[in-house]
Amino acid sequence: MFLNIDNDGWPNLLLMNKHVYPKVNSQHLDNSYKEPRILFHNNGDGTFSDISASAGVGIITAASSRGLAVGDLWNDGRISAVINNMNAAPSLLVNQIKSSNHWVTIHAVGTKSNRDGIGARIRVKAGSRILVDEVRSGSSYISQSDMRVHFGLGKADRIEWVEIRWLSGLTEQFTNLAVDQVHRVKEDSSVSREADTKKLRQ
Repeated sequence: MFLNIDNDGWPNLLLMNKHVYPKVNSQHLDNSYKEPRILFHNNGDGTFSDISASAGVGIITAASSRGLAVGDLWNDGRISAVINNMNAAPSLLVNQIKSSNHWVTIHAVGTKSNRDGIGARIRVKAGSRILVDEVRSGSSYISQSDMRVHFGLGKADRIEWVEIRWLSGLTEQFTNLAVDQVHRVKEDSSVSREADTKKLRQ
């Protein structure tokens, strides 16, 4: 699954897997039932680097993983992951990266379109780049990621505009949205800052 762990604007890739058959360990094959996760860093030039070895115990520890969901669990701009494991407790991979990069999260609320804004296409102009994503439902096996759309902005400390194309056919553009915040955008031109934005970890 793609997620921007360091908010540099280039989505990274987190993979988790397991073998289908628990008895594979007894067959002396070149694989095992439990497998470690893999984290690839996007180098921003069309290539990825495997940074699993330095990403922490939650990545390198082998597990029987099935489902993966990601989201900004503490509204601090850092995307973390929750993983379902077969016959075991779920894994919470907390993003502890400290970065000066900026970010913005858009919580799309439909009125003419569906309430969750599913299918809405969002474009963000920040600095020299236009970032594009959309609101999706479902993410991985029996998993649901945060449907708020998160954008890493890199060093850009200003958003020129945010454009949303709703499933109803309506296209809206919003300006003067601050960085490092979660914005609740209601279809038909209503924008507000979410009350719990940047809530400190308990």
